[in-house]
Order: sequence, then structure tokens, then C-alpha cells
Amino acid sequence: FIYPFFGFLAAAVVLIPLGRWLWFMGKFETPANLTLWKISTKFIRIFWGVALVEEILFRSLIQNWMMQKFGASNFVLFCSAVIFGASHLNNGGWPNWRYFLIATVAGYIYGKVFQKSNSVMSSAALHAAVNTVRHTFFR
Repeated sequence: FIYPFFGFLAAAVVLIPLGRWLWFMGKFETPANLTLWKISTKFIRIFWGVALVEEILFRSLIQNWMMQKFGASNFVLFCSAVIFGASHLNNGGWPNWRYFLIATVAGYIYGKVFQKSNSVMSSAALHAAVNTVRHTFFR
């Protein structure tokens, strides 16, 4: 849990200002009807429906293969993050360069957590936490 926790802190510090500056997400708002149950179920849906699937593909397969082939360098991590970002270019119109930039930075953070923890569950938990916060508090 320690790697996703510190990854989440890094993601918050970097992604929130970047996302606001790029007009990728709105300002922070707490929903009126927010409950622990609603945010927990949203996290679980995002974890199983998006985060784990993407993390298996981009971290366990692509990043892991690149690290085995070329070494666990920051350059390899950056390349896998760019691939992750590029997979988001078609979300919300083509090309969605804002989403590409945000996803590339997020992919680098997720990749670093995967690299440090050697666990796709850690990067998937971080991915789900970031998406849950974004979709709950930054509409």
C-alpha cells in the first residue's frame, strides 16, 4: 500500500495543477450527495472495469517487456508512458492532446509505482484512485 499511497500524492501534486491549467478538468467540487458507499462502489467499478485491465496491458505486458528488453531505465518508463498516453488520444475527439498529456504523465507515475512495487495490483489501485478522485471531485 505504500507505493500507491506515495504515487497518489505525486499524482495529486502534478496532475491536478496540470489538468486545471490544460482545461482538462473543472474546479474542485464536493458533490452534495457524496457518501462513503458511493465513492467506494465507484472505486471498485473503476478498478475492475478500467484500471486493472489497462494496467495489465500497459504495465504487465508493454512496460515489463520493454524493461526486460532494454532495462529498467527512466527512458523506458517514459516510452511506455507515451504509449499509454497515445492510447487516450481518441477519448473525447481526435486528437485529444490534453488527455494525451495528462495520461502520459499519469502513466509515468503508474509505471514508477509498478516498477518499484513489481505489482500490477499496486499500479491498478493507484490508477483507480486517481480516476475515482477525478470523476468524483473534478467534473
